[in-house]
Amino acid sequence: MNHDHENDMSFPEFLAERLRSKGISQKKLSEITGIAPVHLANLFHGNFSDMPSKPYLRGYLIRIGRTLDFDGEELWGRLEQEDTTKGARVSDELPRNRFIRSRVPKSAWIAAVLVVVLAGYFIFAFPYIFGKPILAVAYPAENPYVTSSTTLTIQGTVRNADALYLIGNGSSSSEEIIIAPDGSWEKEVALGEGPNSIVISAKKFLGGETSVTREIIYTPPLPVSSSTQPVIHFTPQTPATGTYFD
Repeated sequence: MNHDHENDMSFPEFLAERLRSKGISQKKLSEITGIAPVHLANLFHGNFSDMPSKPYLRGYLIRIGRTLDFDGEELWGRLEQEDTTKGARVSDELPRNRFIRSRVPKSAWIAAVLVVVLAGYFIFAFPYIFGKPILAVAYPAENPYVTSSTTLTIQGTVRNADALYLIGNGSSSSEEIIIAPDGSWEKEVALGEGPNSIVISAKKFLGGETSVTREIIYTPPLPVSSSTQPVIHFTPQTPATGTYFD
């Protein structure tokens, strides 16, 4: 680069002259620098439009300069100043080598683990979160059920429910039923004469609901009828007194 005649050369002429002075071929230069022959051919013919991005082109010149004894950075600056490389691709950074394994940030690993854990929990808990409650009435088992008592204690079990309610005789109001830790429950209800429609409803916070209806028929016991029996009065016999004659 310090020779005046080299300064007067074009870029392809300069590279060719340096190659001749070293007595090596483009193929050998490709082997030494690791630059593909097609890229070297484009460089030696000044075909910058067929070259990779500018950072690659700069790197090529630096590697070639080490082999052909010239300052690749200086030559790159000269080409940039002369705008010789305007046909080259203008990517701001080197494309990543697809053969080099990129390092995954620690935060990405943590996020991936959390996603896997949450996905596993979601799959496991899906039936509980979105499934309906499982409700059963153990007593009375018959439906309809006939009783002569004014009250009845309904019993049963429930699973996968957040709350349990009793609704009686078509009323819109409801009474909460306490659920035992083992899922069992019981509730005493007052009965009116005739049919009583009792609804047990199990609900979840997310909207799932299961209901069971029991028809309880209250029939009052028959009154005990008292029948009047005729009263028979017995008159005591007084023994006869006097003399008996044949």
